[in-house]
Amino acid sequence: MSISYGDKSVETLRSLVVAIEQQFAVVPPPEQLRAAWAEMVDVLALGPPPELRTCPTCGASGMRAATRCMHCWSSLAPLPASEAPGSS
Repeated sequence: MSISYGDKSVETLRSLVVAIEQQFAVVPPPEQLRAAWAEMVDVLALGPPPELRTCPTCGASGMRAATRCMHCWSSLAPLPASEAPGSS
């Protein structure tokens, strides 16, 4: 069985995973709970958050790969790979 989530739900799930992981760092859970948690996070397969960019026209945030701003509909030039967050 496969479940798909909307973008907002995936964002919420990522936030919850981070919050719970932070609590696990403060109060380490029993090994069985840690293993079940790891399995659940694996099944969710949320992946990394999408890369975002700021529209130079209106300042709204949107997907890095977008070719048009979803807020003001301005055309967006493709960004070179070297500007991707985390790349060197």
